[in-house]
Amino acid sequence: MIDLAPATGATWFTLTRHDDDPIEPPKPETPEEPEPATPDEPAEPAESETPEEPEEEPDPEGADKLGDAGKKALERMKAEKAAAKQEAAAAKKQLAALAKKVEAFEDRDRTELERATAKAERLAEKAAKATARAVTGEIKVHAVSQFADPTDAVDVLMRDPSKYVDESGDIDTDLIQSDLTDLLERKPHWARKPDPEPAPPGQPEPERPRQPRPDPGQGSRQTVPPADFRTAPKEEFNAELAKYGFRPRFS
Repeated sequence: MIDLAPATGATWFTLTRHDDDPIEPPKPETPEEPEPATPDEPAEPAESETPEEPEEEPDPEGADKLGDAGKKALERMKAEKAAAKQEAAAAKKQLAALAKKVEAFEDRDRTELERATAKAERLAEKAAKATARAVTGEIKVHAVSQFADPTDAVDVLMRDPSKYVDESGDIDTDLIQSDLTDLLERKPHWARKPDPEPAPPGQPEPERPRQPRPDPGQGSRQTVPPADFRTAPKEEFNAELAKYGFRPRFS
């Protein structure tokens, strides 16, 4: 009898007697099932993620009364504030992504968890600094039209910048303006003086008060040094004695 192996298709020869039990052909080998793949670890949070462009904010109260120098300073401070807010938003996103990774590693390798925790702490510190810069920029923008030197307001209000940031990281501009108003009431000499209004078109600008010219006659005069009669001529010496009623015995 000739059999075919089901797995290989090769011919299998069996020589049996009619009264013996038939010999079964060998069974084909069953391939082992592959082990399930281990899921990949969560990817590192992207640090170079570009934050969304912040919406343009309106100018603070009194900005229309600023001169050219004040307007330039305001635009510069607004740009600094926008950049600081973008940096703070990016740091917050990185911190949130890394916090998820820390949770994923809690039941895994402890060494990897410690590295992720250390990185999260660095990002938290970075986010705090970026938020502080954003608060500083917000204070400057509101103070530039009210204070002669906006840095005076920054020095006072930045003693506790955390009071101006809520749990979601948003800056409370109403509280900043309220504290600036209260600061001016306590220190009115810090207030900004209004810029002089320009002359109407076609009219000359008002003349500035002239400074008085110095009087040469009122200046310091050169003093004549006293005469030394030990070396003075005889006639000058006799004349000086005559003023006091004396006359030398020798001529």
